Amino acid sequence: MTDHRQIPGDAIKRTVQQSLTNRDWIALDSVAIATKCYATAVGPKKAYVYLTLWGYEWVLTADYESQGRNILEPLRVTVPDTADVEDIRHWTVRFSEEIDARVAESYAVRLIRNQPQKRPFPLGITVATPGAVALLQKTLLDPGHLLSRHACGDWGDLCDEDRALNEAALAEGGRLMSVYQISGQDTVWVITEADHSATTILLPDEY
Repeated sequence: MTDHRQIPGDAIKRTVQQSLTNRDWIALDSVAIATKCYATAVGPKKAYVYLTLWGYEWVLTADYESQGRNILEPLRVTVPDTADVEDIRHWTVRFSEEIDARVAESYAVRLIRNQPQKRPFPLGITVATPGAVALLQKTLLDPGHLLSRHACGDWGDLCDEDRALNEAALAEGGRLMSVYQISGQDTVWVITEADHSATTILLPDEY
């Protein structure tokens, strides 16, 4: 008889997250395990993926709000904890493809189907400085939320001149920078290197 828990839960989570990040998702360390940004007629919108243990099975679910409801609610993938790594990767990729297909048919995405869309750019290795980590923990803000906005071209509180520099960098290559005011006078920067090898979340005085 095959023993349960052949693959530890944290290993299953890592495998699912890696499979998702290979398809332009951003891993999260929160209730949701990953998020992905989609361009829509009302601006960037995000989908979230959740991994929950039910008995001896892991269940993948997702959330994407469109016209007041979660259009991904019917999607569900059950992964027995006895599944091997390749099975988990296969099911996760199929799950991601189903999400993409359903979001593509949502009203706000169909409105811009014939218009150019921004594809999230690669972030490389993501890191955060000690000051940024302390601020995000203090304000209970998930760094994945900022990374998702940045990757989708939501530059936050950047001035018009620097926004233009970012758009040029997207087309021609160069460093990308976003500025997000968190609370009061607290501001966080997100910088992606020109070669997209790394993205850093930092405070202005840590630059």
